[in-house]
Amino acid sequence: MSALRLCLRRALLLNFFCFALLSSLPAFAANVTVDCTGANGSAFHSITAALATLSLTGPNTITVGGTCNENVNVYQFDRLTIQAASGHVATIVNAANPPGITLLISGSHNVTLDNLIIEGGSPAVYITSSSSAVNVQNCSVQNSVADGMDVDMASELVVQNSSFTNNASEGIFVGNEAQMTMGTYPTQRISITGNGFGTGGNGNGNGGLAIDGSLVQLNFGVATISGNAGSGISMDGGRLLFFGGEAATPGVIENNNYGISMNDAASATLYSAFYIANNASTGISVNGASSITFYSGVDSQGKNTFTMIAGHSIVGMALSQSSAAQMYGPHVVTKNGSANADAGARGGISLEGSSLTIGSGTSVSGNTGPGIRSSVKGDLIIFDMTVSNNTEEGVLEENLSGGGFYNPLTFSGNGGAPLLCDAFSVAFGDAGSIPGEQCKNITKGAGKAPNVRIPNAH
Repeated sequence: MSALRLCLRRALLLNFFCFALLSSLPAFAANVTVDCTGANGSAFHSITAALATLSLTGPNTITVGGTCNENVNVYQFDRLTIQAASGHVATIVNAANPPGITLLISGSHNVTLDNLIIEGGSPAVYITSSSSAVNVQNCSVQNSVADGMDVDMASELVVQNSSFTNNASEGIFVGNEAQMTMGTYPTQRISITGNGFGTGGNGNGNGGLAIDGSLVQLNFGVATISGNAGSGISMDGGRLLFFGGEAATPGVIENNNYGISMNDAASATLYSAFYIANNASTGISVNGASSITFYSGVDSQGKNTFTMIAGHSIVGMALSQSSAAQMYGPHVVTKNGSANADAGARGGISLEGSSLTIGSGTSVSGNTGPGIRSSVKGDLIIFDMTVSNNTEEGVLEENLSGGGFYNPLTFSGNGGAPLLCDAFSVAFGDAGSIPGEQCKNITKGAGKAPNVRIPNAH
């Protein structure tokens, strides 16, 4: 072997070993302290100052004490934690005038916010530009003059054990193909309350959680969405996947202006235990070719888990504009409607130019108005359920509607006919076996109950 070739081989080997050594070294990591009270002379006195000294690749941890009056930008960081000291809570308050974004996370990944109060701003928190693996845990996002938290531009976020309170517009807005998951372990609570009243800002009756063309998932039923000026949940397109909790601790959507409002081909699925109650006029409004499905389950104590829709002044659930709903299991629609409500709209469930399939133990009972009203070419399938003690008809069909009725069915105690059809509507299946039915256009022969596939929720 020539001397030249030997030297080249040694050089290549040396480069290989140097590369292997460098590859095995850990990334630069730093743990720094921020004392926003200014008492600790050896600590940073702002989060912004601390960020300026850190590697973008991390891992880095910033431990914060006191109240930091600043607007923080986390831009293109990876593996960053901003946390309060153990057993304490730290606060970040908007310092800009007019208010700016209190905490911005942009183009960043693997970022954790822990035990922080993030206050004021417009919005208080903004997560954008394809940020991913962002984890907001044990935090309070509050008193923004706009939204509490905005998530957009295909960003991905997990929220654990946190609250979004008293923000002038939406508590949380998720848009532009973003994804948010709430609650990945059961011993916690997500609270979205008191938003949308516009105190000092741009509220205009906005609500708790707004979804625009994005995916939001809730696990273990750990959410309480209540007392918001607009809808507890509003959707313009997008997908909602909510898994409820135990029978004794359901997910709660109550005391909002609407419970859930859906538009623009939005899609929602609710598994197991939810309590949707006392949301002013309407529990659930499904419009614009949107779809909602309810499934029941059995909890760890062997008790049935189901959705209850109760206590709304006009109607429990309203479907319109070619929308659809499926309700399978022992769900309860009760005590909706009121004497002062529009007599053509009140009741348990109404569908106008839409479709509803309902059964497998569901109860629609004790509502003011019809239990179920189907109008303007409504399409109704009901089976194995109870319709009772509603002040007007059990089921009312009008304006070219059609309904399939399949035993076993229980109609009792309704103020009007158990089934009433106008001259332009039809009923079929086992409708003729309902005692006291009043339908001119009815197929008397027994029908075959629908074959409904009900998946198991894991």
